[in-house]
Amino acid sequence: MSEGKNPKFLALNHETISRDLQGKKTMAHRFTILRPVSAGFASAPYKLKSSKRDPDAKVLSELHHGEDGRAAMTMWSFKKQGTPGNKSPRSDLNWTLQIGNTIKMWLDEDRAKDGELLAADVPAFTVCEISVASKNEDSVQGGWCIRITTVRPVEFSLHSMTRDFQLLCSNLGEARAREMTAKARQPLLEKELESQAVAFWAPVSREAQIDEAGGSVKLVNWGEGFPVELPTEALMSATNCRRVDWACAMLEVAIAAGAASVLVISNEFWKGGPRGVPMICAETLLCGIAGPGIYATPFKMEVEGAEAAVELEVGADKLAVPGCKPPACDDFELAGLDTELAEAYPIQFNLKCDGKTIPAVWKGYLNAGPTRFQAAVGKRKRVQTMDE
Repeated sequence: MSEGKNPKFLALNHETISRDLQGKKTMAHRFTILRPVSAGFASAPYKLKSSKRDPDAKVLSELHHGEDGRAAMTMWSFKKQGTPGNKSPRSDLNWTLQIGNTIKMWLDEDRAKDGELLAADVPAFTVCEISVASKNEDSVQGGWCIRITTVRPVEFSLHSMTRDFQLLCSNLGEARAREMTAKARQPLLEKELESQAVAFWAPVSREAQIDEAGGSVKLVNWGEGFPVELPTEALMSATNCRRVDWACAMLEVAIAAGAASVLVISNEFWKGGPRGVPMICAETLLCGIAGPGIYATPFKMEVEGAEAAVELEVGADKLAVPGCKPPACDDFELAGLDTELAEAYPIQFNLKCDGKTIPAVWKGYLNAGPTRFQAAVGKRKRVQTMDE
């Protein structure tokens, strides 16, 4: 990512960002910061029509490490200048944004039509590059410090950000407490930071269940005392599956293997409760397989009250599907059926119970290309195979 005038961050949007406001005057969209990327070169004082940098100019942002070791971006305000676009000397007013902070973007009709800010609608749970500009001293003293100036979805997915998620809090209480502490320490950010709309990342218990009642998919008994809704598009994208039932089948196997975690966003304005995206560790799920073959795994699944051993079967022949554009970054190696891959092995998970084999509780592909693949009702009472 190239450096621009303003600081840049990698951030996760909480809800779909649409340029159609549906009759509303303004809409608030929230982003959780995953990584400060670059500080930019904006400085003050600054004159719009001058080609020379003021020798007394000071930068308006600085990338560094905070007290807890996480990457942070300190930003300064500037004194108000009468000519639009010009900046008077840098103010002493400053604040710091870092990993885990949730900030707002206000979208009105004019900004929604601004192609510089938003080139297209952005689906929920998308990793975006956002540029954030400082505001003048008068605005900052009124409690409004920042303005998001551009939102650009990046070329890689959530799986590529797993190491960044490990720097987030691991439960809801901790995430809210951290944001409330940040607001208390930085009164200027009182209106900017969201302590009731926070993100955290946590492992999923092997006792977790998938509940599809009410037309939505929810993760229950997963480790916290509340269910997490898994939005359909985010669930299928995270598992590289084209159907919800295939995605649920993969997630069930991952839960049994202890290979599942979940990125959760809790927002007090959502009637359905917290929402999340499941993350699957392919290394744990695949048990270090060395190539094609049939492997006994160390994990178990329950089948109608009985315990079944999970068997992993990897086909001997690679499949070549032309027309697949390899992604820019490493991603999740598994993909469901009907997925375009440049080179892949067929793969499936079987269950062994009471001397019988239940084939293909999940089947799909194991990406074998030079780059890993990137994506694109009622509680489950029994194991359902993908051949049904």
